[in-house]
Amino acid sequence: MKVSRLLPALAAAVLSFVVLAAPANAGSLDRPANVERFMDAYRAWGRNAQDVDAYMNLFVQDGTARLWDSGLETPRDWAGIRSQIEGVLRLVPDYVFVPETVASDPDGRVVFIEALNTGTVKGKPVSFRTMHRLVLGDPAAGKDPSRVQEGRRFWDQVNMFRPVEDPANPLRNLFAGITTSATDPIPAIPLPPRIRQLAWNREAAGILVAGVDGTATLLGPGLTEPISGRRAMTEYLDRLFGAVRDVALEQRATVSADGTEYREWIGTAVALGGADPRTISFSLVERTVKTPTGTAWSLHFDTLDLIASVQTVKELRARIFG
Repeated sequence: MKVSRLLPALAAAVLSFVVLAAPANAGSLDRPANVERFMDAYRAWGRNAQDVDAYMNLFVQDGTARLWDSGLETPRDWAGIRSQIEGVLRLVPDYVFVPETVASDPDGRVVFIEALNTGTVKGKPVSFRTMHRLVLGDPAAGKDPSRVQEGRRFWDQVNMFRPVEDPANPLRNLFAGITTSATDPIPAIPLPPRIRQLAWNREAAGILVAGVDGTATLLGPGLTEPISGRRAMTEYLDRLFGAVRDVALEQRATVSADGTEYREWIGTAVALGGADPRTISFSLVERTVKTPTGTAWSLHFDTLDLIASVQTVKELRARIFG
């Protein structure tokens, strides 16, 4: 396990920061009307996810929509979006999609959605969560504001490939065995965006954990339930950072409303899966929710390239997609 790098300069910058300004896009739980229209259509499609035309109707209809996904170096275009959902339905004919949490910025352009995905792959049930960052159409540009112009999906592909893994060489859980540790009353140290970015890019688990209160919980890939305690959360991030190097992330969309904040990080990293180092697109979403007992912190990212070699990933894809 990599030892957390608590960089003195970084810590000093954090400790010297006294006032963290409220996010500029803070808002209420009353979502804009265009977001509600989109969510009505999204939920309706999720209940009957086999309707490909209804899925395509979620996107702006001029062919300019783009969709990024875990494991992709470039986004899917209009034709790629259709072929992707058709491929999912061939693979998971009983696919069901249920949006569970929704938050948008005040003007209704950026929306974060967490969803539960269920179905059967190769005769085995699968269940996994996906995080979606969507940009809805800009009416000033003649785009429908209740349809998706550009989206990015964050999820752990390992969940999809487990039904076809090699029993003799199963996909390992990068975070197996991490359990809750003792909590403490120490409050969070506010981390402004520039400091948080440095912490991610310098793999400083201790700084990131210091950014949440001592009673916080953490949920992420590989965990079936939230863990708590600074030791446990630091170990989780150290495991992540032990599977990559040269992390280079930039903060993109951020949405804050009524104690809940979503932060999108986009960039690259060198993945070390299968002792086969290679540069990959690496991205994640952080979600923090202020609760009466402490912060609920969740992370959404893909671990497939962090645990499997290029050849293993190729073989897994062939077993599912042919």
